[in-house]
Amino acid sequence: MTTPAAPRAGRRPTISDVARAAGVSTAVVSYALNDRRGVSGATRERVLRVADELGWRPNPAARSMRAGAQAVGLAIVAGEALHGAPVLDVVASLQRALAPRGLSVDLRVVDDDVAAAELYTRWGAERRCEAVVVPNVRVDDRRLAAVAAAGLRAVVVGPPHITPELSAVEVDDADAYARVGRYLLDLGHTRVAAVTGPADWVRTAECEAGLRRALAAGGAELEAAATDGTAEGAAAAARRLLMAAAPPTALVLETDLMALAALDVARRTGLVLPWDLSVVAGADSVLCRLATPALSSLPALGAELGTALATAVLGALAAGPEDAPVRVPLQVAALAVRGSTAPHAR
Repeated sequence: MTTPAAPRAGRRPTISDVARAAGVSTAVVSYALNDRRGVSGATRERVLRVADELGWRPNPAARSMRAGAQAVGLAIVAGEALHGAPVLDVVASLQRALAPRGLSVDLRVVDDDVAAAELYTRWGAERRCEAVVVPNVRVDDRRLAAVAAAGLRAVVVGPPHITPELSAVEVDDADAYARVGRYLLDLGHTRVAAVTGPADWVRTAECEAGLRRALAAGGAELEAAATDGTAEGAAAAARRLLMAAAPPTALVLETDLMALAALDVARRTGLVLPWDLSVVAGADSVLCRLATPALSSLPALGAELGTALATAVLGALAAGPEDAPVRVPLQVAALAVRGSTAPHAR
């Protein structure tokens, strides 16, 4: 066997030097040197032998920095919910599940995805986080590129097919919204509208697709209106839909606040719920239950999402570079039927 080339005189050998000499990635070297699972015995032995031949020794400053990384990072854009649930509900559940493992949640509120991507880059450079959670994944999401470039372990939230190379909590929103569509069909609604979040959110596309497929199977129509996800945006979209020449007889809105905004618009236009219009919220809350009439709603994934994220994060941290990404399925429970929905008066 050829003796590995030593680094230039006077320079301390690095993990990159060991990886290059051993013919493996730096991630494999890190796992082998730290005796973590996910690396075969033969590979571990080769890495350790090469490191010894090169005279590699751990950098005390780097080790100290690494030892301080005991957090899971979460950057949330101001005003956004976490999959329809209040941010603090998810974070509280996530923190409870991580605390016994000595991990905390580093929650940051940022202005936009650009700021989130910059934060991931900084976290990676500073070794501030063991892993990061990427919520509300977009189409061509720049945050995912930043995570990869920073060498961070990431857990995303989305449908089963999302980012197959990353660990994920897989939420089947398409199935949940298909159930809503079938429920509205059973009530006799054939003109249904969906007021959704941003058009580039992967979740928005899944919700709309599930609802559309179920309605089409029953011969019903769906008109979808994407918004910025705010109550104001939902109110404007609902007003446009309800003032049309052939308005919908049922509205499905992605969050509780969006549904409450639509409820207010319906009242102002003289409609009486549920006889003139049925309204369904895509995420439940106490506000849905206190509304008049109370809003039929899909459950919000608060505590359940936090627990599932903890399972995915801990699995990702335990996995080695040769292991498959961790996937944690999460189902949306049954629709809570309340006073905002009723059979359509033909």
